[in-house]
Amino acid sequence: MNGNDLILQEIGSFRKPEYLSTKFHKIIGTGEFKEKASRATLETLNMFKDSGLENFGVGGEMFRWEMYEHLAYHIGNIEFKGMVRSFDNRYYKKGSVTGSLEAKDSAHREELEFLLDNFKGKLKVPITGPYTMMDWSFNEHYADRMELANAFADIIREEILNLRKIWRKHRGDEVLEIQIDEPATTTHPSEMDIVTESVNRSINGVEGIESSIHVCYSSDYGYLFDRLGDLRVDGYNLEFANRDTLLNGIGSDRRPGFTDVRRFREANDTVSKKRFLGLGVTDIHIDHVESVELITDRINFSLKQFDRPDLIRINPDCGLRTRSIETGFEKLKNMSDAVSLVRKNL
Repeated sequence: MNGNDLILQEIGSFRKPEYLSTKFHKIIGTGEFKEKASRATLETLNMFKDSGLENFGVGGEMFRWEMYEHLAYHIGNIEFKGMVRSFDNRYYKKGSVTGSLEAKDSAHREELEFLLDNFKGKLKVPITGPYTMMDWSFNEHYADRMELANAFADIIREEILNLRKIWRKHRGDEVLEIQIDEPATTTHPSEMDIVTESVNRSINGVEGIESSIHVCYSSDYGYLFDRLGDLRVDGYNLEFANRDTLLNGIGSDRRPGFTDVRRFREANDTVSKKRFLGLGVTDIHIDHVESVELITDRINFSLKQFDRPDLIRINPDCGLRTRSIETGFEKLKNMSDAVSLVRKNL
């Protein structure tokens, strides 16, 4: 085993403290907003560090309200039509594309510059992907869904290029980790060609980055695994715990949520460039804090399906913004403790 085995990573979002969440939309764009978002970011990063994490999202996405709305606000010719409810019973503004998409400004520059000025650890930048942006938008301009997804991909690619310039000023040749968040990916199985083309287009020709795709709550990861050789990302960060039991043990009857790990390994065996797998081991939709023993069993069961700890990263299923700060921390801490136990036996 080496230092790159079973990397501990956080996926992205985390619960905002009340001093920020209750005033977010009233103060966004002001000096007060930057002060409060910056404070919350540093507090969350310190919490991540205390939990034992080794690879961090952007401090819990304190500069962002919601993944779709945040990016859409920075793109021209998107008109917001009203509020819709997301999967976690929260609301965001849904937009309609009324003309050719164009970047107004960077959606992530302020956030990344603050992080790089104030934090020296490992960072990963999550960005909402082109397929999800397309699927969650009304389309009043482009000919079809493929054309709209590719238009979003061009905006996202330009954003990644800009972030890479900022990154290099602070971190030189250190690789920039970009996570393409695509929760809508397998919503329409017949559109996997759109997913593949638009995601590839968003990172095409961008050097000096490690790219991953984050997908959660898919009814069938097989659609995604079938595209392993076509999607030019370096890894998949996926949800597994949400579909698992809360019973201890490493038998398949106790670990039904992790049987897809074998399917990933089989797909990975068919490609020359091996992809890493981000393994979601704690459920972000329940307040129950999974024990260290349960998370250890989930990891050990997965290693029996895919015995490449150098290609496995350990993470929550998704962002923890739907849980309380205290519950989120406890879940991350138990996840970190479980990894420490597994590493001792590798």
